[in-house]
Amino acid sequence: MRSFLAMTFMLFLACPVFAGSDSLHAHIALPLPDKGIDDPIPQGDFEVLVIPLKRVQNLYMVEAKVDSVVGNFILDTGAPHLVLNKTYFNTGKSAPGSTQYGITGGGNSVMNTTIDTLKVSELFYTRVDADIVNLGHLENARGVKILGLLGTSLFSRIEMEIDMKNDLLYLYKTDEKGERLIPNNHTTPPDMQMPLDIVNDVLFIEGRIANKKLRFCLDTGAERNVLSNTVSNKIISRFTLTKSSNLAGSGNSGQVVLNGVIDSVVTEGVSFTDMPFILTNLSYLELVYGTTVNGVLGYDYLSKGYAVINMQKKLFSMYFYKPEEDDEP
Repeated sequence: MRSFLAMTFMLFLACPVFAGSDSLHAHIALPLPDKGIDDPIPQGDFEVLVIPLKRVQNLYMVEAKVDSVVGNFILDTGAPHLVLNKTYFNTGKSAPGSTQYGITGGGNSVMNTTIDTLKVSELFYTRVDADIVNLGHLENARGVKILGLLGTSLFSRIEMEIDMKNDLLYLYKTDEKGERLIPNNHTTPPDMQMPLDIVNDVLFIEGRIANKKLRFCLDTGAERNVLSNTVSNKIISRFTLTKSSNLAGSGNSGQVVLNGVIDSVVTEGVSFTDMPFILTNLSYLELVYGTTVNGVLGYDYLSKGYAVINMQKKLFSMYFYKPEEDDEP
């Protein structure tokens, strides 16, 4: 049985913090011996679901129902499992040793609970373990009610196709080998396909900058790409600064982040040019993930095409958007 220590971090890249400020969000975790969370089993009579995505700037949410409560949940592959906002779910038990961290330092305590049902359109789960954390800072920054985060383990037995151009999420039921139960809607092979490294239900892919190998977290809940400021000088030299900003996270301290552009980021032989990045300290990410994290690839990367995530096959694919293509995949 796997176990986690629940943590979250939130970047506000403007000061003062207000709705409309740039931000990056992810939910992160560490093993905790007395806290076990199993991958929930997807249920429901469907082969494919087409679910509208609600976009708030570069943050994507879906409507879901937890027991009797309905509202917005962030689609967040930077989160290992289900996370609930303490503002709306305050009944749970304390998780000893668990702490909600900001990227700038320590934060609030975490509670655990088990909900009866989680429903997303015709997809539903029963008896789902969840962490309860304070997401008020995220709501305040975006001016929208957020009930929680839908993390990666919820989709471990479902193939996800994310169409950010058209604000749609496709969920495909799969067999034991990870194959869709209905034929693939794409008539050509993906423009890019690469292996996923999955550590505690967090997704990682390999990338290169300045021909140097880097390990990126693949995070649908990240509104900006992020690069660690500890990478080599050869990589830093490819970063062109546009502005610096004050960062106020969910911890009590602050730090400065650098906003800029990297001329080329290569994944699986494909070059993504002039990619926006934030350059900052990712030591907390490495601490809580328990693995090397050189950066985070979020909206600016994932919005280049239909992004397909299949955790059973451990594959990430992308069908690039083309100017002449129709809106439907």
